[in-house]
Order: sequence, then C-alpha cells, then structure tokens
Amino acid sequence: MSRPVFSVLCALCLGVALTGCTRKFTYERFSMIQQGVDDRFDVKQILGKPEFDADDEWYYEDLDRHIAARVFFDEDGVVRGKEWMDAKSGTWEGRHPDAAQPPEGEVREQHTRTRRIDDD
Repeated sequence: MSRPVFSVLCALCLGVALTGCTRKFTYERFSMIQQGVDDRFDVKQILGKPEFDADDEWYYEDLDRHIAARVFFDEDGVVRGKEWMDAKSGTWEGRHPDAAQPPEGEVREQHTRTRRIDDD
C-alpha cells in the first residue's frame, strides 16, 4: 500500500473514531429533556445509558467534570422531574418532584468563605 493511501485511510479512521466519542452527558443535552413530554427512550437517546437505574429514577454522573444529574419518571415512564448538579460552579438546578418547596423568604443555608494571605 502506498504511503499517501495509508495516510488517507488513517485520517478517515481517526475521524470516524473521534465522531463516535462525543459526550452525551452535558448540560446542553440535559436541558433538552422536557418534563411531561419525554420518556425513558428519549432520555436514553439524549443522555445515554444512566450510571444507576432505580426504575423510576435514573442517575448520571461524570466525576472527572464534577457533574451529576437525576431524571425522575412516573409510572408510565414519562419524565416528571429532573435535577442538575455541578460541583465546580456550585450550580444546583431542579429538585425531586415530591420534595416540598422551601417557605418563601426563608434562608436554608448560608456559607461564608474567607482566605487569609500573609505577606511573609
């Protein structure tokens, strides 16, 4: 096989391999999931196979990127709620559909962070 033909074949194989390696579990894809519309099949097509499947709740995580998500299903398999957690940015969006809403105006948690920098 000639060198140019081999180079072209290697480039094609690399292109096919990289195309198949796109990440499904991203915030952009997670935000595509619609409550009351999508079902288990749709969620699997959008986010891929879950890390943990508890039938009415699917759990996704990527420890390298410090993100996790939960998707909640009703008895018919339709999405009834979803939750996104990003430890790096501190983002927590959504909640368990059976969780009670916090009372209006009540602060449940408050964090203060300080850092001391010495000149010596």
